[in-house]
Amino acid sequence: MLKENDTLNRLNPEIPIFLAPLAGYTDSPFRRVVRSFGAGIVFTEMVSVMGIKFKDKNTLGLLKFYPEEHPIFVQLFGSDIDAFAHASKFVTNLKFDGIDINAGCPVPKIVKDGSGSYLLKDLTRLAKIVHAVKSSSDLPVSLKVRKGFNKGENVLSGVLKIAENEGVSFLTIHAITTEEGFKKESEDWDAIAEIVAKAKIPIVANGGVEEEEDVKALFEKTNAPYVMIGRATIGRPWFLKSSYKFLKENIKLDIPNKEKIDIIVRHIESAVEFYGEEKGIVEMRKHFIKYARGIRRAAEFRRYANSIKTKEEAIALVRAFFDETEVKDGRTS
Repeated sequence: MLKENDTLNRLNPEIPIFLAPLAGYTDSPFRRVVRSFGAGIVFTEMVSVMGIKFKDKNTLGLLKFYPEEHPIFVQLFGSDIDAFAHASKFVTNLKFDGIDINAGCPVPKIVKDGSGSYLLKDLTRLAKIVHAVKSSSDLPVSLKVRKGFNKGENVLSGVLKIAENEGVSFLTIHAITTEEGFKKESEDWDAIAEIVAKAKIPIVANGGVEEEEDVKALFEKTNAPYVMIGRATIGRPWFLKSSYKFLKENIKLDIPNKEKIDIIVRHIESAVEFYGEEKGIVEMRKHFIKYARGIRRAAEFRRYANSIKTKEEAIALVRAFFDETEVKDGRTS
């Protein structure tokens, strides 16, 4: 039975598929492109609570967003309880739709600091952090976790208890441990299904998605009411909408080559507007690599992409290469 929730009913996401926070990728320009295809909820990149506390310029820059990004949650990470409380009060005034607590990032430098998925090793501290955030803001609070930290570990029942006791609006589960990294074969969707079956709050299933078929399978295997997708959207910002179409009609979204060019150009223009031309083009280079999947002469395109410096050069490059080739939905041919 799917769980209803006042927060998600109020936010009324267009589709039950959310854009996951991805450090270095899900910035405002990319979120806006994805939102144009109906992403249910988007999340900022991970934002350090200590960075907010000490007013770090780069950290505060991650908090900028545009009206068309709603509904949007800010994702906070850290290990200091007081800093979480301070950061929660700070972001509440920025008009986000909610706060997401990161207890799932497996990146070594984050874990080493006691943040991210390291919090799964200390559920008492995690509970105190959730309580501090809830007590410091009137925004809805969500929690994103992994199955556990050590290989073979499953702490989801304990996490669910914390989430429900503290009034978390929804819980996102990536059913793999920190030690297992991102190995698709280690994804344990049965573990998500077990939590969905007994949860009193909505569960968002996450992990192991590469194609639209995976999204459908994740919904069906876990019976979760919502799914969150990250890496599969890079180079395919239309992927969430395509996945929803496949879920409902068993047909993938067919985007003409000309429309794909327009999407990339819009992304370029948004990045330049957001960062300024020099930094905007530099930020786009990693996206160009992903957009190039599936086109002929992709290696040549990437080589040119790494040397361009202006918006005009970037747009001309995209039109030159994509006009003369057939893009096969963003996958390598």
